[in-house]
Amino acid sequence: MKKILLGLALLSSWRSLAQDHTTYFCGQSAAQLRLFHHHVGAEAECLANQQLLEEYTRQYQDESSSERGGGQQIYIVPVVFHIIHQGGNENIADEQIFDAIEILNKDYRKLNSDTALIVDAFQDIAADCGIEFRLATIDPNGDCSPGIVRISSDLTFTGDDPALKELSYWPRNSYLNIWVCANISDGVAGFSNLPGNVSSNWAAGEDGIVIRSDYVGSIGTSSSSHSRSLTHEVGHWLNLYHPWGGSNNPGLADNCDMTDYVDDTPQTIGWTSCNLTGATCSSTLDNVQNFMEYSFCSRMFTEGQRTRMRAALTSSTAQRNQLWTTNNLAETGVSNPPLCLADFTVNMSSVCVGDSVYFTDASYHNVSEWTWDFGDGTILTGTDPLEFKNPIHQYTTPGTYNVTLEVSNGTQSISTVQSTMLTILDTAMIQSPFVEGFEAVWPGDNWMLSNPNGDETWEITPSAHYSGSRSLKLRNYSIDSGNTDELYTATFDMTGADTIFISYKWAYANRTTTTDDKFRISASGDCGNSWVIRKLRKGTTNLPTATATNSQFTPVNVDDWGGEIMALNNVDWYNDRFRVKFDFSSLGGNNFYLDDINIYASGVSGVYQPEALFLYNVYPNPSSGCMTLELGQLNHDAITVELYNATGQLCSVIYSGAVSAGRQLINIPDQPAGLYNLVLRKDGHTAVQKLIFE
Repeated sequence: MKKILLGLALLSSWRSLAQDHTTYFCGQSAAQLRLFHHHVGAEAECLANQQLLEEYTRQYQDESSSERGGGQQIYIVPVVFHIIHQGGNENIADEQIFDAIEILNKDYRKLNSDTALIVDAFQDIAADCGIEFRLATIDPNGDCSPGIVRISSDLTFTGDDPALKELSYWPRNSYLNIWVCANISDGVAGFSNLPGNVSSNWAAGEDGIVIRSDYVGSIGTSSSSHSRSLTHEVGHWLNLYHPWGGSNNPGLADNCDMTDYVDDTPQTIGWTSCNLTGATCSSTLDNVQNFMEYSFCSRMFTEGQRTRMRAALTSSTAQRNQLWTTNNLAETGVSNPPLCLADFTVNMSSVCVGDSVYFTDASYHNVSEWTWDFGDGTILTGTDPLEFKNPIHQYTTPGTYNVTLEVSNGTQSISTVQSTMLTILDTAMIQSPFVEGFEAVWPGDNWMLSNPNGDETWEITPSAHYSGSRSLKLRNYSIDSGNTDELYTATFDMTGADTIFISYKWAYANRTTTTDDKFRISASGDCGNSWVIRKLRKGTTNLPTATATNSQFTPVNVDDWGGEIMALNNVDWYNDRFRVKFDFSSLGGNNFYLDDINIYASGVSGVYQPEALFLYNVYPNPSSGCMTLELGQLNHDAITVELYNATGQLCSVIYSGAVSAGRQLINIPDQPAGLYNLVLRKDGHTAVQKLIFE
């Protein structure tokens, strides 16, 4: 019998140190201290609750067999995943969560294929724990749910902040809460609490598991070496300690005097490697392959650990015994998942005639039959999921289509219609030059919008403009972090071009607190099947054009705007399927404006040539040295460039004469520090750009 030493849970995380070596690092110590800090008297209360659970566990008798099919009761636990994200890789796909649940169930039912690799000394005590985990299908309000909640918050980067759990929490007496985030402090990959630590009502909101997104399952952002991290954390949630006891210090000789309160896990100092012949505290072989070890070759729980976890599930401590009741399994939709949602997505909202559109069924639960009406007279129906669940369809006629999906579970059917969700484009819909000042009907035939989050999106505003009387606005001040809004053009005829030009004006201000919004311009030569980013502007560097403000930003004059001319040289884009995409990702910043978009081509005969457009950009501005004036002119136009100081005196005529076809760069010599106006004159038109020499 091991020496009994009561300790609070020190729960583990995993970090990959080599391609085939994963070691664990603990995050519970700091979480435990935070718990005690925020609740007066918490330490003594937690110790007392854990002691009561230890007494219950010692007296617990489990009459059922651990052999599959041997009559043991299977305890089913409803689970909800709260994905806390900001639109990055941490917003893991549903499939990765399904994979994590599958791994959990295999590990806790001894169905994992690597049990064949368990060393002979422990084969006879490797346990089927008789515990299964299922995603909830009904939420606490009684509404249909996939058991996956997605919340946009920058707390994803501080997963150990208690406020993260407050963003989304379901009652712990009905669900196991698992929060997925991007990062946890100090290199921690996951942490949980022992039941006794969170048994009191005031600690219910702390009950559950926090884990990094790259340690969930074995696919997507995770890997097979990370895939047992959740198995380990659930073990702690079910009252298991590390095999060397209640500390986070494997490898210490003193650990031989510690205990995990399980008789059949040999005394050990703890392992961070996979030495299958290790015997650290006696001549008895260590159980290095235990899921609660820090080795990278975990394969098993022991019979003693099985009994301890089943005791935790039948105890009233932290309300674990309410999770698997018949009533709760029905109320959470685990025992009989209802058919309650018909839904689907497409890989792209706009494609060209003849391109493949990929439809993905997002309906739930227990769908066994699908009927698709693609809106063009084609209907597809059947029960084979390989053929009918996620079909591919090609449209032969341009237009906007409504798509209908009806799903059935064999006894009931529901359907959904997504109106105007899919636009099929013709080729060569726009001729060069294309000039968009957002003064006419919006969006018209030349533009398509994507607003997947259903919040604020691109809109015409009369309150700001670089030229004319209107511009395009994205009310980013009110958009949740992590959301992306996209703006697509129709197809251009760029056949025979040798250069494609894109010019635009934009206005943006950070909030006073630095933010990291992103604005991207991408180009496609295959009607949007693939995109190449040609410009990335970030809120911390080259996106702001005006002074930061915590009020809603509106540009008040041309000085609040920036401008750029881009030259694209890619032979794959010189066809009649060329498109441009503008997209903006919100990360806590301010409003964004676009104006005066011009897209045109130069090249051989047959390419449409633009009219004389007054396109320019000055950079860097402000500057402590020389600046560069970039002109985008195509017709050898005559132009005059003058520099005036702040009092209106002419400092210099920088350039006067014809400009080269295409782009021309003109040097603006260094000036004494101060404010200047650069005046460009051409064909009776004048443009003024404010310059600052520092």
